[in-house]
Amino acid sequence: MESTYGEKTLFSLFDMTESDGGKRCLEDWVTHPISDWQMLHERQEAIRCPDFPEIRICREELDFIEFYLSQGDRPTRVTYLESVLSRAFRVFRSTPERYIIQRGTKLLENVLLELKIFADHVTALSPRLIRSMVATVLETYQVTELGKVVESCGQEDGFYRTDRLDYIFRYRRNHTIADLLSIVYQLDAIRTMHRTAVTKGWCFPTFTTDGKFVLRDFYHPQVKDAVKNDWDMEHGNICIFTGSNMAGKSTTLKAIASAVWLAHAGFPVPASSMVCPVFDGIFTSINLPDSLRDGRSHFYAEVLRVKEVLQQINEGNHCFVLFDELFRGTNARDAFEASVAVTEVLREKVHSRFLISTHIIELARRLDGDDSCCFYYLESAITDDELVCNHKVKPGISESRVGYWIVKRELAGMQ
Repeated sequence: MESTYGEKTLFSLFDMTESDGGKRCLEDWVTHPISDWQMLHERQEAIRCPDFPEIRICREELDFIEFYLSQGDRPTRVTYLESVLSRAFRVFRSTPERYIIQRGTKLLENVLLELKIFADHVTALSPRLIRSMVATVLETYQVTELGKVVESCGQEDGFYRTDRLDYIFRYRRNHTIADLLSIVYQLDAIRTMHRTAVTKGWCFPTFTTDGKFVLRDFYHPQVKDAVKNDWDMEHGNICIFTGSNMAGKSTTLKAIASAVWLAHAGFPVPASSMVCPVFDGIFTSINLPDSLRDGRSHFYAEVLRVKEVLQQINEGNHCFVLFDELFRGTNARDAFEASVAVTEVLREKVHSRFLISTHIIELARRLDGDDSCCFYYLESAITDDELVCNHKVKPGISESRVGYWIVKRELAGMQ
């Protein structure tokens, strides 16, 4: 699965569920980060815990159940007499529709039994999210006829019993069944995330209210042999990244942004440790397009993006914001002056965090010494007429200028 720009999406890192429903659940979680500390804690707790009971998950059987539940007309209530009268017809003429009903009801009955067994083995020490799911299952079985269905599992599947189950599953309790299947899919997603965290050795972030923002041994999860780095933003609310072309500024910013996004999905992150504020919104400006149709230049698109972010912050939201090469769509002087103007506004938004990469060394020098700013750079150097980038993040401001060398090398012999 790739993004608009050909990069793999974050979801592709975890696309290993045992069911299609689990995949949909996981995709929904990673697509919609949350800012509720309690929800984040509960999801983290469930994913971290290896001890709650397993539940059997079979992709083919669950797919068939969903296919069965989606079948055409809902069944009407069937009396015993009606079922007996139609039995002869069914015996002499088996139909595909009848097979779907018979197999669908049997498989779904088994899933309901699996959920009951799972619920009976969950203890008071299990994660709160798991206990909440169990409470939903047990309450559902107690207040609906699904409890009696589970109790009668193993009985002979006569025509009348199958018709009655079909009526209950596809008509009377259709929405309830969907909710119970959702629990199965959530358990699949949780198990998948747990396996991912253990296999990859990723950490679970700690959320803080004191503004502390630290990453240790973080890296971009989709870069082969990625270099691990440390980064922190314990003071100030603006972080300026400098460095030459090809040094790795954009990749580093994407790695930090990915960690923040995954943290707010309640997921493990590619780092050895992470401390992070809880943000209400996450904004990134990478590869912003211009628009010929709207007559919108790249520079104007950047201005509108900055305006959009500030509107959200002015509404009281605490945001994580990433600007990659701010105002690169205009000349150097305008870019410098516009960047200074923006940072003067951003420094007042103390409850949000801003990461800005720039080629404009003069901007970093202008802000050097400002308590609201911290500075990092990506190392690079020309060694034996070769560009060497070790992709290490270091505190400070880069003095490396290799753009002219790159142009000179690439155009050599073109005159």
